[in-house]
Amino acid sequence: MKQFLTVLRFELNNYFKNKSFLLTTIILIVLAVGIIALPGIITAVEGGSSASEESTVETEESSGENSEETVALLDENGSIADPEAFSAAMGMNIKWMECTDKDQVEDAVNDGTAEAGFIVEDLLHYTYVVENRSMSDTMQEAFSAAAAAAYRAQVLSEQGIDPAEIETLYQTQPVYETQILGKDSVSNYAYTYMLIMILYFLLIFYGQMIATSVTTEKSNRAIEILVTSVDSSSLIFGKVLAGAIAGLIQCALILGSAVGAYQFFKDSWGGLLDNVFDIPAPVWVAFAVFGMMGYLLYAFCFGMLGALVSKTEDISKASMPVLMIYMISFFIAIFGMNDSNGMLIKVSSFIPFTSSNGMLIRIAMGSVEMWEIILSGALLAVFCVGAGVLAAKIFRFGTLMYGNPIKFTTALKKIREK
Repeated sequence: MKQFLTVLRFELNNYFKNKSFLLTTIILIVLAVGIIALPGIITAVEGGSSASEESTVETEESSGENSEETVALLDENGSIADPEAFSAAMGMNIKWMECTDKDQVEDAVNDGTAEAGFIVEDLLHYTYVVENRSMSDTMQEAFSAAAAAAYRAQVLSEQGIDPAEIETLYQTQPVYETQILGKDSVSNYAYTYMLIMILYFLLIFYGQMIATSVTTEKSNRAIEILVTSVDSSSLIFGKVLAGAIAGLIQCALILGSAVGAYQFFKDSWGGLLDNVFDIPAPVWVAFAVFGMMGYLLYAFCFGMLGALVSKTEDISKASMPVLMIYMISFFIAIFGMNDSNGMLIKVSSFIPFTSSNGMLIRIAMGSVEMWEIILSGALLAVFCVGAGVLAAKIFRFGTLMYGNPIKFTTALKKIREK
């Protein structure tokens, strides 16, 4: 235990004295607090503006809302009886340019006299003319809606039915209440997605750091001194747990700063981010337990693979199988969030390599029994301890083997022979 604590303390000092680690933490904290505080700062600045400036802005906004758009129109059969009423039905302030033929419409659009044009055969058949159609262009959709409404009103009037009554009937909406007996997956989606992404970045970042640390010590021969003076189990467990603690502290500082800033500037956001930061206590517990055990499982895998290579440039190739397994778990989680009670998430919540994400999703968004949580947690804990023991044995064997990367199957075979 004394050796383990010595290694743990040494590795933690390396993390906390690392300038890039400290700088990254500070930058992310400042960025998180700055983004959360931005609406409040903008509101305070706008609140200090003079009345004349506010009046000017309001005048400019009003003029912007009432700005006219010139649109060329060729109504071949007089289908649009009142163009002004038609533009009101479109919800736009349009100045219609009456044209006598198709060429005139096209010329008006080409030379910029008109922003767009319509060649109307009747209310159900028309041609929309535009030079460059942007992604935000809604004029054609508005024209189609207004034309359809005008056509319905025309047909209803011919049959002696009041179009206004029919329109009122269509606009009548039911009054309803929603009673949720379980979890509100829609409201819980945001913070569940955020926690999944935090686990992803923790594992990718610190997993690679653990593998790099092991390989670096091996390449500079420092590992030879370490394994002869310190037990291999203490070394690998100290490195992995130090990465977990450093990552947890960094995550807590960044996320805690964001949550604290949101509580202070909550009113300026109008409750917009409540679904992100109002995380229930059971979800926090699930994130801490399953998230950290899942992290440790993969971290031990990264550590043992780092011991099987002698050069840092070989780490990416050696760690690719572990990365692929986690990427599968990550994509299962992302797609499974759309159906938190589906078979995919249920099965993945009991597989140790995917349960850190799967069970977190079920607890946060779906329905899950206590025995399922206990069983999943027990399986993950057993695999985590097993991975740690195996990592210690491979670490002891692999750190003293130099040259070409050692295959994982070869390392297992040599360990069994011993």
